[in-house]
Amino acid sequence: MEIYDDEYLDQFISAKFIEIGAAGAGASDYFSEVGNDLFPERLIVSNEDDVAGLQAKIARVDYLFVITDIEDLKIAESVAKIIEESKIFLTTFGILCPSADDVRLADIQKKFGTWIILPRDKIAESGFTKNAAIYRAVNMTTSIIPIMKKRANFIGMDFAEIPRTIGNFGKACIGFGESLDTENPALDAVKKALKSPLFIEDIRHAKKTLLVFFGKIEFLNMLQMNEAATFLDELMYPADDWRCLLQVDVDETAADGVTAFIFATNFEK
Repeated sequence: MEIYDDEYLDQFISAKFIEIGAAGAGASDYFSEVGNDLFPERLIVSNEDDVAGLQAKIARVDYLFVITDIEDLKIAESVAKIIEESKIFLTTFGILCPSADDVRLADIQKKFGTWIILPRDKIAESGFTKNAAIYRAVNMTTSIIPIMKKRANFIGMDFAEIPRTIGNFGKACIGFGESLDTENPALDAVKKALKSPLFIEDIRHAKKTLLVFFGKIEFLNMLQMNEAATFLDELMYPADDWRCLLQVDVDETAADGVTAFIFATNFEK
C-alpha cells in the first residue's frame, strides 16, 4: 500500500455535480432537501447553449457525477465530449431510463466512460423514489472523496487502483444491502445487495467492483468485511486475480447494522 503526503492528496479532492435537464435539477433539489452537500458546486446544463461554457467551470476538477435522463442523451453526449477534452480524473454518468431494456441504451456503450443505468421500473421496485436512488448512487460512487480528505488509506489497495477500478469501463450497475445478521452482517449485506432490484447485471461477468461498507464502528468487523469481499471477488469472472476494491466509511449517525454498496463495472460482452 502506498502512502501519499498531504500535498499530493490535495490534488484529488475537488468534485462537482452536473445536472442535465429536469432529471438533474430534481436530484440536485433533493440533495438540498436532505441537508447533505456532497458537492460544493452544482452545474446546470439545460440545453446546448449551457454546454459551451462548461469547460471553464470544470477546469481543475477531479471528480464529476453527471445525471441525465435518456431523453436528454444528445446534450449528455456534448457534455461527455467536453469532459473528455478536459481530462477529468474520474467521471460517472447516471442515466435514468424507463427500463433496462430501453433500446436507446445500445447506442451509448462508447460515449460516457463509466455510466450507471438507473431504470425507473427497478427504482420503484426497490422502494426508493427516483431522487433517493440517485442520491444513494452518488453517495456511494463519491465516497472516495471524503475518505481521501480524511487522509485515510484504502484497504489493501494503493491510490492508483481507483481509476483502474471505476474509471472508463462502460456500463456499470449498483446494489444496496443492509443487514443486522448476527453471524456476519457484512456478508449478508453483500448478498442482499447482489439481489437488490437495481443490480441488473450478473456479477460473474464483472471485471472490477467497488465495495463500500457503511455503519457504526461497532458493527464494522474487519475480518467479516474481508470475508464478504472475498466472497464477492470469487463470484466475479474470470476469477484469476483480485478485482474488488474494498472501502470502509465509519458513520456513527448510521442505523444499527451494516450497509453494503456494490458498484460493478467492466462487464464481459
